[in-house]
Amino acid sequence: MTARAALRTIVGTAALAGWAAPLVAQDATGRVSVEAVASVSLTSADAHPFVILDAVSTVRLADGWEAVVRPWARRMPAGDWAAEMYQMQIRYTSSTRVPFRVDAGIISSPIGLSTLELRPDRNPTIGAPFYYFVPLPPIDGRFDGKRLITGGYPLGAVVSASGTTWDARAGVTDASPTNAANVYEANRSNRAPQVIAGAGWVPHAGLRLGAAVGHGQYRPHSESAGGYVTPAGDATTTTIEGEYAIGYTRVQGEWIADRFTTALTPAMAYGMNIMATRTLTPRWFAAGRAVRASSPVLTGPNPGRRVATTAELSLGYRLTPAFTLRGGYQGSNSLYNPARTHAAAVSVVWAQRWW
Repeated sequence: MTARAALRTIVGTAALAGWAAPLVAQDATGRVSVEAVASVSLTSADAHPFVILDAVSTVRLADGWEAVVRPWARRMPAGDWAAEMYQMQIRYTSSTRVPFRVDAGIISSPIGLSTLELRPDRNPTIGAPFYYFVPLPPIDGRFDGKRLITGGYPLGAVVSASGTTWDARAGVTDASPTNAANVYEANRSNRAPQVIAGAGWVPHAGLRLGAAVGHGQYRPHSESAGGYVTPAGDATTTTIEGEYAIGYTRVQGEWIADRFTTALTPAMAYGMNIMATRTLTPRWFAAGRAVRASSPVLTGPNPGRRVATTAELSLGYRLTPAFTLRGGYQGSNSLYNPARTHAAAVSVVWAQRWW
């Protein structure tokens, strides 16, 4: 996708929100809200910038009913652009004694802790967990582009409810949590019904523990021109997560296990992500993140288990309410290259909310 096409997606949605605002603002305050985020980051390992553009528009349609539109675009350091529709949904929130919420359309993934904090202004580190975006190696010789867990947003419907010490959710989506879901793709052959469920428990203030599971087909049945048949495969994704906040410190982490059925034998891929954030002053904060992922390779000249890790330490400064500066260290190796790299990194994040 070209830069012009990606930017057109962001600008078009902002224009739609701007057109809708005068219509609804005349009879209710706060009926429309628009949030825009732009991030530019650089590392000493690559002098070209990594750019993220994100915009969220929310319109209150009636009591309890909202429409949410969220286009997203990014520019890789190599220069290629891509755009996705992260959200285009209707949301209903009840006013019953036990409140519940229904999200339907292109929704945020109901499984995975860090999916809720991938937006640059909510992520205290410069980088995000790589396994949300980097494909796993071809486990059984066929490259499906599957991931440990995706940062994309599927088409589906989820019902969630919560109390003072618990929360729960369940629903269906059209793509496995291991498959990237991009509504702009012309041919999404990996679409298949998925069942998703999760729950959380708050034993005391500041601590939350949770778990979720998703199951369904991640690969369709296929046959090559040469007659080689690849049977359909299912994937089960299990996550365990935790968050703890005390004083000016917050620690959170998630553990992920994927079980893939393949033409050879069931295969397991694993990942974990731990992050800690410390607020030093009203403007200064420090953050650290450690990420690890491992995946088997069952065929080829070098079968075995591939392991990738990243580590980041960063210091942030809130220059103004809209601008945040970050700088720090990043070290990593990938699932495709065991050599470890070390780099200094900097980023500038702009975030603004209207109405």
